[in-house]
Amino acid sequence: MLDGKIVVNPKFLKVFSEDELKDIVDNATSISENCIVIATENNFFELSADTSDGLDIHCDEHNNSSARKLSKDEFMKLYKSSPLMCTVKLSLNE
Repeated sequence: MLDGKIVVNPKFLKVFSEDELKDIVDNATSISENCIVIATENNFFELSADTSDGLDIHCDEHNNSSARKLSKDEFMKLYKSSPLMCTVKLSLNE
């Protein structure tokens, strides 16, 4: 659980520190227990905890429509270097 409001899969805290995860959740476009989606001006990120033993981080680049799997370090670099898109935030509790 994060801040007593949003329930997230424990796999997220195996990859990200509490401060990193709080920042990610605060800037997420949508959140469920097993998936966090973030839209930035350059990329669309999906962090998924329900597909394997670990956490999968996928990135779709807006400029060239390429999709790829990222490491945590690659994700953090791209996430921090691109401004967030203005979106309506959704929080879905399963």
